Amino acid sequence: MSGPAYVHNTDAIESVRAALANFAHQVDEGLTEIAAECRRVLDWLEHDRPRYWKNRVRLAWDEVEQAKKELHRCLMFPIGDQRPSCTEQRAALKKAQAHLAYCEQKAENLKNWCRDVRHELFEYEGRISQLKACGEIDVPKATAALGRLLARIEEYHALGSPTAIPPLDVAAVMAGATKPAEKGGKQPESDADPPDNDSE
Repeated sequence: MSGPAYVHNTDAIESVRAALANFAHQVDEGLTEIAAECRRVLDWLEHDRPRYWKNRVRLAWDEVEQAKKELHRCLMFPIGDQRPSCTEQRAALKKAQAHLAYCEQKAENLKNWCRDVRHELFEYEGRISQLKACGEIDVPKATAALGRLLARIEEYHALGSPTAIPPLDVAAVMAGATKPAEKGGKQPESDADPPDNDSE
C-alpha cells in the first residue's frame, strides 16, 4: 500500500495487530512444545531404549545357556540303548536362540533409529528457521509499524475535522517515518534549514 489515505476507523488495524501478536505467541508456544517433545523422544531412544534392549539381550543369552544345559542333561541319560530325542529341550533351545536373535536385531536397529532421528531433527530445524524468524523478528517489526501507524492516525484525528486533516502517507509511516507529509506530498521544511531571506 502506498500513497496518501484518509483513515477514520482504526478497528481493522487494531484487529490485525492483535492477530499478529496472537500468531507470534501461538508459533512460539507450538515450537517450544514440539522442541520439548523431540528432546523427550531422542532421550528415550538414546538412553532408555539402549538400557532396555541391553538387558533383554543379556536375559536372552541366559535363556539360551539354560536351554543348552537342559538339552545336555537330557542327552546324558539315554533310555536303554537308544539316545533320547529330547524334543522338548531342542524346541526350547531353538525358541531361546530365536528370541536372542530378535533382541540383538532390535538393539542393532536402535542404533540406526537414533541416527535417523537425529538427521530428521536436523532437517526439521532447518525447515522451521524461517517460521521462527517470522515469529521472533518479522511479527514484532510489523506490530511496531502498525503501532506507529495507529499513533499517527490518532495525531491526525486530533487535528480537527476530516477536511482539515492532511492525507496520511501510510507507506512512509510503515517504513518508520516520523513526520507526516503535507498536502501535495511535500515534506515540511526542517527547522535546521530555514529559507533564505536575502534582503539585498
